[in-house]
Amino acid sequence: MSQDQDTAQSPEREALRVRHGVRAVTSAEEGHDVKALPAGVYGFTAAPAAPELPLFTQAIVRSTEVHKTASGEIYLIGYVQPAEAEAIRARVEPLRVNLFPEPRDASETLVAIPLLRIDRRLPPTRDNGNAMAVEVAPAG
Repeated sequence: MSQDQDTAQSPEREALRVRHGVRAVTSAEEGHDVKALPAGVYGFTAAPAAPELPLFTQAIVRSTEVHKTASGEIYLIGYVQPAEAEAIRARVEPLRVNLFPEPRDASETLVAIPLLRIDRRLPPTRDNGNAMAVEVAPAG
C-alpha cells in the first residue's frame, strides 16, 4: 500500500468522513464534478484548482480529498501548519495557506476548508509535496 493510500485511510481522515456524513463515490459516479454529485459523498481529485472537481474512488499520488456533506457544502481536505489551522478555524482573517494533500514537514494538521470560503486556488506545485496555495476568506 502506498503512503498516499495509507494517509487516505488514516483514522483521522475516517473520523472526519464520519463527522461530515460522507461515503465514497461509486464507480458510476467517478469522473463527475462534485457539484453534479449527490450530497453525502467524498472522493479524490488530481485537479483541485480547476473550476470543476472530478472525483474518483481511489487516492492517487498526491491527490486531494473532497467532501460534499449531507447539507451540500463542499470541502477541500488537506494539511496545513498548526498556526494556519487555528487561523482557519478562527474564521476572522483572510489568509493564504499552502494546502498539502498529505502531511509534509510542519504541515501536519488536517483541515477541512469550505469551498465557499476559498477566494482563490492556485494550481498545485507538483513538487515539494504538491502544495496548493489557497486564499481563504474570513467567515461571512
